[in-house]
Amino acid sequence: MESRRPEKPKSERNPNVIGASARPIYDKATFVEKIKEMMPASELMSRLKQTFPEGKFMLREFEENNKLFIILDGYVSQVKEGEDVNTNIGMQGPGDFIGLLSFQTGEPVFTSAKASTKVTTLALDHDSFEVFLTRYPDISKTLQGLIFSNLAERYRKVVTLHVEVAELTKQLEAEKNHLKKTIRELERTRNALISQEKMATLGELTAGLAHEINNPASALLRSVDYLSTNLPDLAQKASALPETGLVRFFFETGLKREFAGTAEQRLKMKELAKRYPHLQRSKLRTMAEMGNDVLDRLRPFAQKEEKEEMLQLLLDAYQSGVFMNGIRLSTARIEYLVKSLKSYSRQPGKEPEVADLREGIRETLQILGNRLKDIKVKIDFSEIPLVRCFVGELNQVWTNLIINACDAMNDVGTLYISCGLADDNEHVWFKVADNGPGVPDKIKKRIFDSSFTTKTASQDFGLGIGLAITQSIVEKHHGTIEVHDRQCGGAEFVVTLPADR
Repeated sequence: MESRRPEKPKSERNPNVIGASARPIYDKATFVEKIKEMMPASELMSRLKQTFPEGKFMLREFEENNKLFIILDGYVSQVKEGEDVNTNIGMQGPGDFIGLLSFQTGEPVFTSAKASTKVTTLALDHDSFEVFLTRYPDISKTLQGLIFSNLAERYRKVVTLHVEVAELTKQLEAEKNHLKKTIRELERTRNALISQEKMATLGELTAGLAHEINNPASALLRSVDYLSTNLPDLAQKASALPETGLVRFFFETGLKREFAGTAEQRLKMKELAKRYPHLQRSKLRTMAEMGNDVLDRLRPFAQKEEKEEMLQLLLDAYQSGVFMNGIRLSTARIEYLVKSLKSYSRQPGKEPEVADLREGIRETLQILGNRLKDIKVKIDFSEIPLVRCFVGELNQVWTNLIINACDAMNDVGTLYISCGLADDNEHVWFKVADNGPGVPDKIKKRIFDSSFTTKTASQDFGLGIGLAITQSIVEKHHGTIEVHDRQCGGAEFVVTLPADR
């Protein structure tokens, strides 16, 4: 069996200059004391003595250096200078060397050296270094040993630094992997929250959608009922005429009817009643919807009672056109609302179009005609630039604002709708106002919140349907929506949108 050689005691082992040394190879303090003792009697040492005040740079990074500084008193900080921050490398004291690498290799200074206190050094250039070693052989061995020890210490620090960097790199890699995992979890959580929020909003939208579909659906049913009852009789009477061009004209006029304000219609109805006192109010009401050029075509039949049957036939043709147009608008509105609900769940692919938004408001008023039967509608439309937008989405804005105004007035009052060009000539504004109770100041800031509504059993005024959706649509079009008090009472919603220039 092979015998093991016994290990030496730790105190007798060779010191490891890379690791933690058991004892210094050369004593810095003894060396410095010898220098200080010899300096008064040595002209060379006295000449090589150099003092630096606190804060003075002994060496600057990237500069050339031809001196080796041996610190006798004081402390020097070594700094790696950067653009934004300086990194402190370490502190050197008595017996340490400053500028050793640049002095030996001739390369530029790698780190700056700055006196942290008042510093006394022995500054050796290459010539004086050789003289110093020759003239003082008794300390040259110690000097060379200290140089070797200094280099060994710096090498030990480099190795230690590499080990620390490797460990930090390992930790950073673990942190990076943990961070990646956390980010993935956050993304999943965020997507889940977005989905929940979308479903919650979708639920609100569905509730509002049912309310909005009810209006065009009611108009659609009313139009179908009217046409189912009157079209057969209209067709039979028209077929008996020798020429049906006039019937077709009034039918097509009804198809193209534009919505007029109720106040304007009432005024025209009074004028027609004076002109044709023998006609029933139902006939006068229908005639009040027509333009003056169309009324001129009716005059021969309205003036004489014996031609009232023909007058009724033409009015029925006109009304049939009106209701047929109502079917077209109502089905288009329902189709848009359904598409809006579907497009909410996915990214829409359609590009915005340039449109005259006044037409969208008129169509909305047409669809909501049944809701407005007891409300005076006052329209003041100025000439405005076109707007690049999604027309259907903005029609939803007008619908929500008009319905809210109706609710606020309990379906009895006056609705004011106007538009114009803003002072900057870059935006257009639209106002939907009513003469209801107005919006209390305490809820004005919350009125556009998706979770806020005044639709409760104890409500004292009606407001809140679709306003969060309304705001989101307006903001999508880079616009704003505000609510104000009308000077004459009531609320006023102002929508501002960028004009297409």
